[in-house]
Amino acid sequence: MNFESGKGVSMGKVLFINGNVFGHINPTLPLVKELITRGEEVIYISTDEYKDRIEDMGAIFISYGEEFNSFLKEYRPTGNHPFFTLIEFLLRMLECTVPIILNKVDGIKIDYIIHDSMFGGGKYVAKKLQLPAICSCTTFATNTLPVPPFMLEPGFHPQLDYIYEKLEQLKIQWSDSTIDINNLFFETEELNLVYTSRLFQPEAEKFSETYKFVGPSIKEEEKTYDFSFPNLENKKIIYISLGTINNNYLTFYKNCIKAFQETDYNVIMSVGNKINIDELGTIPDNFIVKNFVPQVAVLKKADAFISHGGLNSVSEALFHQVPVVAIPLMNDQPAVTKQLTSLGAGIGLKMDDITPNILQDSVNQLINLAEYKLACKQIGDSFMEAGGQKEAANCILTYITRNQFK
Repeated sequence: MNFESGKGVSMGKVLFINGNVFGHINPTLPLVKELITRGEEVIYISTDEYKDRIEDMGAIFISYGEEFNSFLKEYRPTGNHPFFTLIEFLLRMLECTVPIILNKVDGIKIDYIIHDSMFGGGKYVAKKLQLPAICSCTTFATNTLPVPPFMLEPGFHPQLDYIYEKLEQLKIQWSDSTIDINNLFFETEELNLVYTSRLFQPEAEKFSETYKFVGPSIKEEEKTYDFSFPNLENKKIIYISLGTINNNYLTFYKNCIKAFQETDYNVIMSVGNKINIDELGTIPDNFIVKNFVPQVAVLKKADAFISHGGLNSVSEALFHQVPVVAIPLMNDQPAVTKQLTSLGAGIGLKMDDITPNILQDSVNQLINLAEYKLACKQIGDSFMEAGGQKEAANCILTYITRNQFK
């Protein structure tokens, strides 16, 4: 069947369900565009801040609306245990979003659902609508919880007891006995798309053929930023960014300036919207400092990347064969950093240990030692071979066609 042209499969209407986190939205956008190119109609539900990005891909956008915004503003966890706080948020978000989504799509004919592995409750929407569903995983795949079994025993922590109580309420309310902590953390389906390669996925051998490692879908940044590349005099380029969420680290940026101001490097540094650039003091002549820059365009020219270690950013760097100094701060970033360093494509540092000398020494290693570049090439090649959004679309259309003829 010619899936590339959209022929050989009945064109369908897909509901794409996601949360409100940039790192979970952005990798899906090239896939959305690819599906639309092949004739599928995509309805995408998320929060208003992503409306333009989603509509730019050709999809129909549906907002969660004010009820979900109120939930985000008013939500307070019952405790402060890091893992249980995450699970509690996912559970409460599930409780909030599923009724909203069902109401928003009432009366719309939908053929299948693609949903994020963590946010939005798409697995349960699909079950209630009795539709085939596909899981979109923008982090590393996981089939176990990142805590030992004894930590999940009732009575271990008051926050856990609240979670179990809320789970039981939802099981009764939705007449669904399958809701549990495992499903909250990773809502698996018979087809799970993972936006990395088997080479870069930790312990890839533990995952069945229901997991398709399609590689990152790299999208050129189409938003216009106040940025242009000056004449960089053919010098090596260092790119520095801590991502879009947890990037308020003024001391870190000042250390970067101290590390590279008197070097033969050109530095492009993106500091996000929480930093007033004037607070950095005098910007050296070999620095370009902006609140935002077009990351993919910069990585195409960069020789080294100092990053927070987010999977999307690291994948974009490795795709363009740029070695990474990773400084993990939260969520999956420590796991990404561990995999990056274990495969020899970068160096991992801790934010508390950062000094100008450590930053400079780390970058010097990445640029001067050929083995880092070689490791980046091997991983980057594995990303290319995985197929990206085209292979993801192939997997989806094959799966949906098989479901149509069951």
